[in-house]
Amino acid sequence: MNGLRRVPAVVAVLATAALLAGCGGGDEGSADGGAGAAAEGSGKGTQKKAGGPLDAAGLESAAVAEADLPDYTFTVFKQGTVLGSKGEPADPAVCQPMEDIRLRSPEPEPAAAAARSVHPKTDTKATTIELYAYDKAADAGELLTRVREATKSCTGYKDELGLRPTVTALPDPDPDPDPGPGDEAVAYKRESSGTAFWYQVVRSGSHVAVFGRQGLAAHKRAGVVPDEVITVQLRKPTETAGTG
Repeated sequence: MNGLRRVPAVVAVLATAALLAGCGGGDEGSADGGAGAAAEGSGKGTQKKAGGPLDAAGLESAAVAEADLPDYTFTVFKQGTVLGSKGEPADPAVCQPMEDIRLRSPEPEPAAAAARSVHPKTDTKATTIELYAYDKAADAGELLTRVREATKSCTGYKDELGLRPTVTALPDPDPDPDPGPGDEAVAYKRESSGTAFWYQVVRSGSHVAVFGRQGLAAHKRAGVVPDEVITVQLRKPTETAGTG
């Protein structure tokens, strides 16, 4: 299945590609995201236990790397439990899950997190990728539920920067692009002053991947994330953890 075409205009930026930059890692900043300064490259990962959830090093190992996408340029951000920090509460509160995703500080809080920005060497359009590992699949599922429910009633809000972005729910992406192991997915667009940020949030077991891309709202294809980025990234955490 075509992992990219499943969400219209999703991701010309998840990666934000410029996606989540700005104060606290929001999308109003640089294309490579501002939630973390460039960090050490991925090392050999470990996991908490055989077949169990990945720890910080293991999750970093499960994130796409240059060896996986040799035709892409990478910017790697720091790893940890959370990648960003909480800001002022969203107004109205029903939109808080969108602000949490923008700031790279999701609820529930993950056990480990990792992030990077990738773009083809022949193109400057970047996709930002945030990976979150949870101790239980139920916690990862709660994050998807929070975001999905928010897309049903949040049409716009005031963020910590004083901006008033609008939010548009997009058709749920196919969570299982061959050969990806996704279980469920949700997508939406956050737009402000003619610039849009497309988000695609995908759960695979106890892991969640957030793909983001930024571009002009008028460019309907700006949010499309390359198929190979989605399929390779969704496959790696499961292979690294040794779980199905």
